Order: sequence, then C-alpha cells, then structure tokens
Amino acid sequence: MFSITVPHSKCILMIGSGRSMLPRDERLFRFVFPERPGALMKFLDAFSPRWNISLFHYRAQGETGANVLVGMQVLDSELDEFHSCANCLGFDYTDETYNPGRDLLMM
Repeated sequence: MFSITVPHSKCILMIGSGRSMLPRDERLFRFVFPERPGALMKFLDAFSPRWNISLFHYRAQGETGANVLVGMQVLDSELDEFHSCANCLGFDYTDETYNPGRDLLMM
C-alpha cells in the first residue's frame, strides 16, 4: 500500500516541501524502466506532449531496472488514451494516484 513512500520520500520531501498545492489534474505513476540505452527516450516518445511531466524521480534498483516515480498532468477525459500509451510502452507501471502514501510524499 505504501510502497512508493520509502524509496522516494527523502528526495520528494526535499524538492516538494515548498509546494502549496498539487498541479491541476496531476496523477502519480510508478514505472519500472529497463536498464538499457534509449529507455528514457522511448518513454518520452510514448506520451502526448499535451501531458505535462510535473515530477520525475529515478531510483536505480540494480541491473534489472529502475523505479521511476512520475507525476503527469492528464485530464480525466484523456485517461483511456494515456493508459493505452502506457500499455504499449511495455514498461511495468502502477497508478499510484490514490495511494495513501502519495499525500505523505506531496505535503
């Protein structure tokens, strides 16, 4: 339930401590990036430029991949399109928007 809290909390709290409110329509996702050249470009190319990346925190996990916490501003009406793009990307991902740990990170 709180799997995003521990690995990302120290950095997020230092970066986000001055924020008074979250960006509009922000959603929080945890992606597992493969450790190979071009993974970041593949990720960026997969999504519409309409969706602003409001948070990006990379946490290396060894040779197999890296946990990346990503905040993206996606309208409710575009969620199906977003999930379609994310699924086609081929990286494992989890929507953490409603994870109770999110509020602890984004205070």
